[in-house]
Parts: sequence; structure tokens; C-alpha cells
Amino acid sequence: MIMQMTIEEVLGTDIEKTFFQSGAMYAKVLNDELERSSVELGDGILHPGEFVARLGEKDRTSFIMQEGNYLRYCGRYGRLILFSVNDFVSDYYYAFIYIDKNTLLLCSNEGCKDIRIQKLEKVKELSN
Repeated sequence: MIMQMTIEEVLGTDIEKTFFQSGAMYAKVLNDELERSSVELGDGILHPGEFVARLGEKDRTSFIMQEGNYLRYCGRYGRLILFSVNDFVSDYYYAFIYIDKNTLLLCSNEGCKDIRIQKLEKVKELSN
């Protein structure tokens, strides 16, 4: 049996921190609310401060940054995993819903899609 849930049911009260803009979900989380813990994604572990250019392998089930931009993992807030772009620092983050090490949900005002991660590829050095 396939179970369908609304984003409100998945996030519970964490939904209050989120908003949609330009086809993505963001969260406003204050610095002292951010849990700076590592997260298991695919075959690896992503630590706060590490960068990725892409989450997922297949175009249909991945999230890819534009060239020259990278997601910097910042931490968690409940079921949300939070990223900033490059070295930009603020209380606003790209937000993905963490389902398990191989599945994230990318939500927008048009609905959600799954991001499937088998192999985690970190970016060692930023190129601008």
C-alpha cells in the first residue's frame, strides 16, 4: 500500500519555518536553532561546511546547482536539512526534507519531487 502524506503531515510544526519561492523550498532558521550535525546521504556523510554541486545522479531525480554555485551544508532543523549557497551566510537556507539516506524531498509551490542519492560527491575546492 502506498501512503500519501501532505507536506504539513511530513513536517509537522517545522512547516512554520518554510516558504516557497522561485520553485524551491526555503527555511528561515535562526543561528541558535540550527543543529550542526552531520547527515548520511547515499554512500557518504556530509558534515557542516562541506559543499556539493549536485544531489542525486539521474537528472529527473536530482538537484543540480548552476555552474559556479555550490550548496554548503549548514545543518538540520527537525526533518529539514539546510544549505546555503557558496560562502553566503544568513538565516535563510535552501531546505530539503530528509526521508532517509537515499531520499530527500524537494518541494515547491507546485508540489514535491524525490531526490534519489546513491553516491555522494563532495566538492573539494570552490571555483568561481
